[in-house]
Amino acid sequence: MWSEHLDPLARAGHRAIALDLPGFGDAPLPVEQAPWRDVLATLDALGVGEAALVGNSYGGAVALRVALAAPDRVTSLVLVSAPAPVDPSPELEAAWSAEETALEAEDVDAAVAAVVDAWLLPDGPAALRERVAAMQRRAFQQQLAADEIPEAEDPFETNPDALAELAIPALVVVGEHDMPDFHAGADLLARQLRARLEVIPRARHLAPLEEPEAFRELLLGFLSG
Repeated sequence: MWSEHLDPLARAGHRAIALDLPGFGDAPLPVEQAPWRDVLATLDALGVGEAALVGNSYGGAVALRVALAAPDRVTSLVLVSAPAPVDPSPELEAAWSAEETALEAEDVDAAVAAVVDAWLLPDGPAALRERVAAMQRRAFQQQLAADEIPEAEDPFETNPDALAELAIPALVVVGEHDMPDFHAGADLLARQLRARLEVIPRARHLAPLEEPEAFRELLLGFLSG
């Protein structure tokens, strides 16, 4: 997902690290669902004491939890269409239902199509839709082949008010055409984190993939500031 951003970030003077979260890409499923711990373990393995964390969607949720679990390791946060505790819209519930129904039937193709249709604009480039489909198909195949995985205690659910206590610079981003849930969530996160909020035109839910140059301009400007 982040491959085209790594070289430009490096040329701008940053060490850029993209990791596969457990169950995605080449990373196996974990014995316990606690992806924030996996991020911290990766930083430890690479000898990185602290870092700016950038996450889109689920990755944004993980970045938030890393910051809550180990705020001294996080220099700043960039959250793109990260989920927040707002009531789901009918549009989002329909997307979840279509995906869940397909997975219950073990119809990976239908589940992948539901994800692509929900999170990308219908007139987006075919190559981008195929790229997201390939990533999602890999994740679904791993999940369907695995037993149920227990979830660790969620640092956000344990103390949802803790976000307001974080003293970490943050940039909150949402795509212009994303679902209303993520616009409301972005407003909420920006208030709680006292963060700057930016809307990326012509993007839906995956702005770093849909509008990479516009996203990168925002990211580099924030990091340099």
